[in-house]
Amino acid sequence: MSNKIPWVEKYRPQSLKEMALSSAKVSGHRIKLDEELTNFIKNFYIEIKKINEENRKIRAYNRTAIEKDQKEELKISPEKAAILLEGPPGIGKTSIVYALANDLNMEVIETNASDTRTRKTIERRLKETTKTRGIMDFITQSKDKLILIDEIDGLYGVQDRGAVPTILELIENTQFPIIMCSNEYKTSLQPIYNKIQRVEVHPLPENEMLKITEKILEKEKISNLTNEDLELIIDKNNGDLRGVINDLQGISQGIMEKDNKELILSLHRDSIEEIFSLIRELFQVTTLTEARSLTDKSDVDYNFLYKWINENLPTFLKANRDIANAYENLSLADEIFGRIRKTQYWGLLPYFYDLFAGGVALSRKETPPIKGFRRVIFPRYSTGSYFSLTTAEKEFAEKIQKIYEISPIEFLQDLLPFLKTLSTSSRKQLKIISDWLELDAKEKKLLK
Repeated sequence: MSNKIPWVEKYRPQSLKEMALSSAKVSGHRIKLDEELTNFIKNFYIEIKKINEENRKIRAYNRTAIEKDQKEELKISPEKAAILLEGPPGIGKTSIVYALANDLNMEVIETNASDTRTRKTIERRLKETTKTRGIMDFITQSKDKLILIDEIDGLYGVQDRGAVPTILELIENTQFPIIMCSNEYKTSLQPIYNKIQRVEVHPLPENEMLKITEKILEKEKISNLTNEDLELIIDKNNGDLRGVINDLQGISQGIMEKDNKELILSLHRDSIEEIFSLIRELFQVTTLTEARSLTDKSDVDYNFLYKWINENLPTFLKANRDIANAYENLSLADEIFGRIRKTQYWGLLPYFYDLFAGGVALSRKETPPIKGFRRVIFPRYSTGSYFSLTTAEKEFAEKIQKIYEISPIEFLQDLLPFLKTLSTSSRKQLKIISDWLELDAKEKKLLK
């Protein structure tokens, strides 16, 4: 199984002492990131202890005081409760949080804002966690919690069913420190920026990235990559350390020639061509053994491949029952990978592959055999989890927004599938919807 472990996970630092920390700034002033985060955690617990003690006195007083004399309970100020790490994808923001938690003997409770965009889902996943300790915390000597909200820039702001106000409310009521990560600055997140400290995290310098790659190659006993090769890989990834490590693993598991330059430069192009072919072949298989064989042969990053399958599933599966079964398997795969991340038990990885690849492909029971060409499309969430619409989808969404207050994600996930169902029921319905929204040919095509 050690060969199956992605290197980005295998060599994820377990302590801040093991990390080459990126340079960071707050309001233009350089800071030491490890000291800033450690002090933030320690100061949070000092502050929340004072507030909780004071609130116990207030609650005791309120039980005997008449309503008009009752006092309002105190809340921790947002800048002491949460902090935001902002910087390009792949530079190690999430790794810093986990390493910090290990150093302070804390348990990380992680959620991804790109997956929990609405008030309801955010509250369901985080509200009780941030406010109270679980029953096991009283039975056993449990670790303190550290809340990680990753990819916060995946939110669209107040239009997205109140997601941003909900996060601000969680921050004010939390019993545990919150660290948020973002890939880029978003104006829609200004209400959050105004309340908490924003730390700009920069990519590692090339010389530090070179040291990390050399250590990995030494541990993997790989000697056929020169310093020039490594520098080319680092330069190609433009500061993305995760991309560098993925490239290293992909190259090292292949056959190297004397001149590796052409191979390194063509990595991205070749991987895209490979994944196009892999997706098409995967939905043609008839047994789990064939599905396993395809994923075993591929050097495509497991998380990257998961996103491609998730995006292209409706292109290859048409029957509702097949689609439902496929998404159920994807959901189970995601749950298993969450357990892998939490427990570091990589023996579960084959089950993850079987469910998201084989389980999805073999969900085809009622969909007729695929004939002719099927266009494979890029995932809407790239490595940095940036969500995008096609030109036609964007124009369609803008027409809808003139009638209803709706975010792009609501349009794509909820309204568009509903309109498709209506339109495919009869030509008359398609014409009614098209006339009502004044759709052009490209937009009509989205409903078919």
